[in-house]
Amino acid sequence: MAVWFVTGAARGIGHEVAREALRRGHRVVATGRDLTTVTAAFAGAIGEVLPLELDHSHPEPAVEQAMRRFGRIDVVVHDAARTARAPLRETTDAQARALFDANVVGMLAVTRAVLPVLTAQQTGWIIAVGSAAGFSTPAGSGLYDATMAAVEALCEALCEALRAELDDTGVCTTVVELGRFSMLPAAFDRGPLPPGDPRKAAAAIVDLLDVDDPPLRLQLGADAVARVEAKLERVAQELDQWRPVSLSTGADEYLPGQNGHRPTEDM
Repeated sequence: MAVWFVTGAARGIGHEVAREALRRGHRVVATGRDLTTVTAAFAGAIGEVLPLELDHSHPEPAVEQAMRRFGRIDVVVHDAARTARAPLRETTDAQARALFDANVVGMLAVTRAVLPVLTAQQTGWIIAVGSAAGFSTPAGSGLYDATMAAVEALCEALCEALRAELDDTGVCTTVVELGRFSMLPAAFDRGPLPPGDPRKAAAAIVDLLDVDDPPLRLQLGADAVARVEAKLERVAQELDQWRPVSLSTGADEYLPGQNGHRPTEDM
């Protein structure tokens, strides 16, 4: 069975993923900002769970405790994120820094702390629970969505870096683009689209452990799929519309078929 290291495990999707992993017999390191809250969230849970306090600016102690207990870490799930719904023009510099520190820099710090373990094992999987808003931004939450876009970019860069720098490392990354998921019972939640079921989302994430070639991006929720499809369509239309202008900027000596490089003269 795998060892799951889950951030933001006290609530939300992170909590549901940790619970689902335990239900299937995996071992879980459940981390959060407050140890008392995390411990209470898993009171009575069936399975082997290690609640830990995690300081995102200094995550090494939590990783060390996890290794002392289990000897390995197989899956890292990043779900510790803060939200901000104010328009960009109403956001202060301090709010912007705090949000990026929590959602982006914190994720990067945890990844750096765990990556030596995964690469030494030559196997592992890093999952970032993000939002479809990071791919297609709605009005009113631009700063939060910018952090989600940065999370996606980090995952993609990490994936490419691992392939380029560590051949056959066995470590892969996935960013989960969530639609609208509510932790409230359906009777208490109203909106234009039915909210996704967080337990089903958690099951879909844990299911990926058995996939030979997991995706770099996984959309969860009908609204997430619709948002991504609409954005891809807009990008394709704009690309076609402006293609002549885009291609007109090539240097005169550029020859098609040279893979973007200028031809050289034979010596």
